[in-house]
Amino acid sequence: TTFGKLKNNVSKEQRLKKRKREEDDLELYASVARRKGTSNRKERGSIRDRRPHVIMADRLESIRSAIESRPSSGPFHKPVNRRTWPQYYEKISNPIDLSTIRDKIQKYEYRTADAFLKDFELMKSNAIKFNGAGALISEEASAIYQVVKDKVEESRAELTHLEEAVQEQMSGKPKKRSNKKGSKGGSTPGSGFTGSGSDIMDIDFNFDGISDSDSD
Repeated sequence: TTFGKLKNNVSKEQRLKKRKREEDDLELYASVARRKGTSNRKERGSIRDRRPHVIMADRLESIRSAIESRPSSGPFHKPVNRRTWPQYYEKISNPIDLSTIRDKIQKYEYRTADAFLKDFELMKSNAIKFNGAGALISEEASAIYQVVKDKVEESRAELTHLEEAVQEQMSGKPKKRSNKKGSKGGSTPGSGFTGSGSDIMDIDFNFDGISDSDSD
C-alpha cells in the first residue's frame, strides 16, 4: 500500500540519517584523537618548542653562537688537540670549549643561566692558567666571559623566569610566584688556549610565553 511504502521510505531515510550521524561522530572523534595523539609530528614539535627548557636552550645558544662569530674566538671553537698539545691536558684538568658548550645546550644540561656562565668562567681561567694572564688568548677569553656575563645580567629577569619554569616542569609541582634568582650550577670539561679582543653583536632577549631538561 501507499502508506506501507511511505513508512518504509521514512524508516530508510532515518537509517541513512543515523548512519551519517555516526560517521560524522566517528570523524570528529578521529580528528580530536589526531590532535591529541603523538602521531602528529608537526603539532608535537611546535608544542615542544614552547616548553621552557627548549626556550632556555635557544636563549643560551644565541649567546654562544654570537661568541663563536667573534674574529678572535677560533682557539675556543673546539677542544685543544691532545696529540699536538699533550702538555695542555697535564696542566688543565677541566677543559671546556664552545663546541662542548653547544653540546650541553643541545642536551638541555643547563638548568640555570649561572651554570652556563660558569663554563665561560672556566674557559677564561683555563686560558689564563695555561697561557698566562698577559697572553692575547687569555685577554680574548676574559673579554668573552665579560660579554656573556653582561648579556646574562641584561636578561636576568627573563632568564630567571625560564629557570623557574624549567624547575617547575621537572618537579611537576604547581607554579608558585617567587622573586628568587636561579640557583648556581656546576660545569663540565672545556678549553682555552692561543688570539685578541673584539666586540659582539647585540642579542635580543624578547620572548613571550612559556609553556613546556636537564643539568650541570
